[in-house]
Amino acid sequence: MNTRIFIIAAFFLLITIKGFCQAPSEEFINGLKQIKTDIPAAKLNFLAAVAKTPSFHGSYHFLGVIYLNEHKPDSAIWYLKKAVELNTRNVSHTTEFSYSRLIAAYISKQDYENAFAAAWDAYKLFSDSEELQSGLKDACLWAYYTKNNELDPKYSAIDPRDEYVVNNVDEEYLIVRNLRVNDRNLQVAGQSLANKKGSAYDALTCSIAGTNDTRKIDFKINWDMGKYFGGISGPTTEVAGNKQKSIAERAGAMLVADNKTDLPAAIKKMLGER
Repeated sequence: MNTRIFIIAAFFLLITIKGFCQAPSEEFINGLKQIKTDIPAAKLNFLAAVAKTPSFHGSYHFLGVIYLNEHKPDSAIWYLKKAVELNTRNVSHTTEFSYSRLIAAYISKQDYENAFAAAWDAYKLFSDSEELQSGLKDACLWAYYTKNNELDPKYSAIDPRDEYVVNNVDEEYLIVRNLRVNDRNLQVAGQSLANKKGSAYDALTCSIAGTNDTRKIDFKINWDMGKYFGGISGPTTEVAGNKQKSIAERAGAMLVADNKTDLPAAIKKMLGER
């Protein structure tokens, strides 16, 4: 986590001075200096910065990131929501950064409906952001798969497991997109089929962004590959047309049925039905 947060922290300091003409507090600057080597000390300084300059969004953002990596999603959500609330100008996309982390915090908490709500709010403000577009899609997919295709909600935690049980290939990539190692994203670098204890597995080798390291993750194939090559998608037609289901679930069903679905248009139409 340390190196990536340090780079982002330095970026925040630069845009704060240039974009806001606002001198950060000494505590905030100290937090930036410490975040590469001493997260607990940095956290204390960011907390002090919030007390000293409560209108500055940067301190809230980094506290949210720290709490998310400490597996304290409720605290992360509170600070990230505050960062979004205070950062009305989105200088150098910093509000978008906070929204992206907020969506991730809700997903890690298995609160996919609020992840969708935050992602939709973010999309309405920053529709050109590819990261937020992806966040909106993933919030919908988590809502659909966990409630309608037996995907374990615990799999939306950010720490990688050695093994997951999945019902289709799309679930594998959804899980990988959500994972972090030292606050770095994972990307699929290789794939192979394997047999373990009489069961078929899809073994993915994932590269860790910004490093030369890799992480192997095994996905137990929970479907008959002779009948369903790519897996089982669940009742997409029924869910998409069921107005008793949440919009997030219905939108997720539409995406699973057709990954070229115009998601914003579909969401707007469903909102108009209410």
